[in-house]
Amino acid sequence: MKQIFSACVIITQLIIINVYADNPTYIPEKAIAEKIIAPVKISKSNWQYKAKLSSNFSFTNNKDYVGQTDGSIYQFNINTEGSANWHNAQHELLNNIRVIYGLSKTPQLEDIFKAKDQIKYISTYLYHLKTIDWIGPFIRLTFTSSLFKGYYVSSNDEVLAYTDGQVKKNCTLKANTRFKIVEALEPMTIRGNLGFFANLYDRKELKVELKFGSGFQQIITNNGYVLADDSNTPEIEFEQLEDHTEAGIELEADTSGFINDNVNWSIKSNLFFPLNEQENNDEVLDGIDKLNTNIEGKVSSKLTEHFSMDYLLVIKRLPLILDEWQIQNGVVVNFHYDLL
Repeated sequence: MKQIFSACVIITQLIIINVYADNPTYIPEKAIAEKIIAPVKISKSNWQYKAKLSSNFSFTNNKDYVGQTDGSIYQFNINTEGSANWHNAQHELLNNIRVIYGLSKTPQLEDIFKAKDQIKYISTYLYHLKTIDWIGPFIRLTFTSSLFKGYYVSSNDEVLAYTDGQVKKNCTLKANTRFKIVEALEPMTIRGNLGFFANLYDRKELKVELKFGSGFQQIITNNGYVLADDSNTPEIEFEQLEDHTEAGIELEADTSGFINDNVNWSIKSNLFFPLNEQENNDEVLDGIDKLNTNIEGKVSSKLTEHFSMDYLLVIKRLPLILDEWQIQNGVVVNFHYDLL
């Protein structure tokens, strides 16, 4: 029966081609036979790999310029990003790792110091429902930390106030000497999520993805420090970081799109609300004060094949690390190269 049906389909196609051809007596048998007989190419691997390297450098020199210290300012940043994604029918596994590192040199300080340092790894499994493939359950693991030790350095002699365990201490920090505040890979944040996703809109000009579910978060600090200076006191105050475990609900919205072929944008917002009781340095956090917020925005304009101008914005608040809004933004010209 299958052979008879296949023969009927082939004969029907030949008749249609014969009717619409310029020469009704000519049938391109070879071309048709190649299309019918040619085997379908099946990929042996469902993995897709990408790797990108980008960097930027700036140099400024001041001499007798009002409001600026005489000397040169150097800044160098490197950004490496890689992904390994797997797709198979309704299953999808997304792996992404990103490393950001930056160095700066100013006239005020003798040594080169670290300006940026972050490593972030995200692994996400999604299951697309058979009938409605744009929604389904997901599970995700996120790891965030810094690669190297962190130091506080000042161009002047200063008195530092900090707590070592339960003992409050003061020390004098000489100009251009270092006070270690965190070790390498600290503070470390490990977060796990389980919930549902929805790809609400998926076009080149606009893409909208939502994720909602439960999550847990482990913050490992190893008793490091964070700057928490009080401008009303002569000392420079540091707060000691504490380990915390949180469990709660999480909402994430990821929107992106292209304005034209050379300009694209993205905004990623993540809200995590812990349900367990929170306490930071003997202060009990309650209600909206417990909310963890992270917003990342980017507008990128492609200048050439390997150069782009990017505006970057990061707004975040992590009450158990620092109960203040942390804001970072800037414009950079990036050199980028696709390694894979």
